[in-house]
Amino acid sequence: MKNQRARPLSPEERRTAILDAVIPLFIDHGAAVTTAEMAAAAGIAEGTIFRVFPDKNALIHAAIEKAMDPEPIRKRLDAVDADLPMEDQLIAVTNILITRFESVASLMSMLRSLPHSQKGYEEVHRIAAESTNAVAAALTQLFSRHRDRLQVEPAQAAVLLRNMAFTNIHPHLAPAEKISSEQMVSALCFGIIKPEVR
Repeated sequence: MKNQRARPLSPEERRTAILDAVIPLFIDHGAAVTTAEMAAAAGIAEGTIFRVFPDKNALIHAAIEKAMDPEPIRKRLDAVDADLPMEDQLIAVTNILITRFESVASLMSMLRSLPHSQKGYEEVHRIAAESTNAVAAALTQLFSRHRDRLQVEPAQAAVLLRNMAFTNIHPHLAPAEKISSEQMVSALCFGIIKPEVR
């Protein structure tokens, strides 16, 4: 039986495969990752990278744009089981947000250290704004399901939860001991003050 050669990847498929391989490297190691390490992760020759991207900076910008794409986070938030109790939904959502924010924060801090064109910079920030809006919309929709239990508008509740999750991973704002998703949801829903014993 003759060996069948794998179908060559199209330029767009090759681009996507490279980005999928290097994004975890950037999240873990930042811009110090070499193109040789990127190529090894993608299972390609180093020269292949430069047939797809003009230089390392272009690859980093493309990786950040892909990681910031709002569609995956929108799908993950929308997939949270609406039949769960409200608190369990919020814990699931908070876990998704923390994972998202951790990866995005790593990539955005890497962006600040790179030379970039004004156009490239504006594109990344446009995508970041779309991602932020997608998260806000998904959270607002979730809180709207439980509007009768809220003392604030769903959009306000969405901002409070998002900000708590983001602060928990921010390098300059996060506490020394991270707050768990369960603790954040408990504080958001029930407050931080014990009820008075009467």
